[in-house]
Amino acid sequence: MSALSRSTAPLRHRNYRLLFLSFVVSMLGDGVWLVALPWVAMELGGTSSDLSMVVGAEAAGLISCVLVGGALADRFPRKAVIGWSFAAACGTLGVLGAVHAAGRVEVWHLVTAAFVLGAAAAISGPAADAATPDLVPEKDLHAANALESIVRSLAVRMIGPAIGGLLISLFDALSIILVNAASFGVALACVAAIRTDTGRPARPGEAPAPEQKQGQEQGQGQGQEQDGAPVRYRQALRYLGGERWLWVLIVWSGLVLLLQSGPRQVLMPFLIHNDMGGDARDYGLLIAVTGVAAVVASFLVGSRTPPRDYPRWMLLAWTAGAAPLALMVFLPSFWLLLPLGAVYGFCSTVGNVYWSTLVQSSVPSAVRGRVISIDWLGSLALVPLSALLAGVSAGRAFTVWLFVLGGVVPVLLTLATLRWVVLPTSAHGGGADTEDTDTGGADTGGTGLDGAGTVAAPAHLPAEVAEPAPAALS
Repeated sequence: MSALSRSTAPLRHRNYRLLFLSFVVSMLGDGVWLVALPWVAMELGGTSSDLSMVVGAEAAGLISCVLVGGALADRFPRKAVIGWSFAAACGTLGVLGAVHAAGRVEVWHLVTAAFVLGAAAAISGPAADAATPDLVPEKDLHAANALESIVRSLAVRMIGPAIGGLLISLFDALSIILVNAASFGVALACVAAIRTDTGRPARPGEAPAPEQKQGQEQGQGQGQEQDGAPVRYRQALRYLGGERWLWVLIVWSGLVLLLQSGPRQVLMPFLIHNDMGGDARDYGLLIAVTGVAAVVASFLVGSRTPPRDYPRWMLLAWTAGAAPLALMVFLPSFWLLLPLGAVYGFCSTVGNVYWSTLVQSSVPSAVRGRVISIDWLGSLALVPLSALLAGVSAGRAFTVWLFVLGGVVPVLLTLATLRWVVLPTSAHGGGADTEDTDTGGADTGGTGLDGAGTVAAPAHLPAEVAEPAPAALS
């Protein structure tokens, strides 16, 4: 199988194509929104503090609702959860556009809209991530995650902002608001077209789809027993606590982001300007180089079968991407910064794609949404603290220490993790390339976004969330 065929293999499945298209369109809208936000604030005569309130409101919506999103993804049909979150975002932007067209928009309107958009992302994100393993075979999961990584890099960092800038120059900020609203409308239509109940008979050796089981109510959520009792967060936490590798890696990522996000997002522009004589164009070039490296990494990872011990390679890739931060503060020239930025973009993306695949293929569907939401929270919760620490002092010595610690501590954390934690291995990785002979697969299986088909549950998983696994995916 060619590299291109392998990397696009998930798109052969109709349901995943629709989910992927909704992701593409909504990400483009998000990229456009990044440009719209400051311009709308400036049109209102807002200050930098007003803009920070709007940005903070979106972050607050994301962080405060992400655990709710995980619970909804496990308790209700994931198609419905994603669809309603897209509908809320579309409606909010539509109302904001109408208020703007009437000339009555104020800063508090932007703050409210930003909070709702952050909350919608917190609800749709875990549901979409948890749904992906239900829509593609496990052997294609890493390719699906790589495709989504490519789209995220292109849409949010490059194409979306470029479209937003063009619209601003030709029209006004209102056009961008309406374009973003339309993007969520199209994404909603794509999700609505996903088939979740086809009545396909089970293949030989395959467990029947949930809707084919006698006595099971149609539309039963993923996180319910046969008698309809919902799975609760305490059971997801029991599962998480029993998987040492899982909670250790979530803590690892949270600590690394605490050490790295502040220096990268807050101090890096000052480092380029004050120490290297650069300007905003140079900072933009660094971001672009990082994005290109991320796209290349996503394609390479998606076009190859992951090795059996890919969780170890995932951790090493994350570490290789984090370590160069310790060197950046000592560089005499901006041009020496670009290769290190490329290393960060490439290695961190490899690690992220492998991580998404690992969680989706290892965590049972009954608690997958909650575990993903806890992972999101662990990654996001300390980012504001990191930005605060980066702004404590503008002194050169303090900046040097933050950069050095941000690059060295992840290496030490990785050594400790490899010493004390047994990382899982993949039963599907490292094998020979095989052609996909599944003509229906996840498209028509019915487990999809409304079913309960999962990988087999570990022995320590509470009995109320243990579920049978379809033979083809176990």
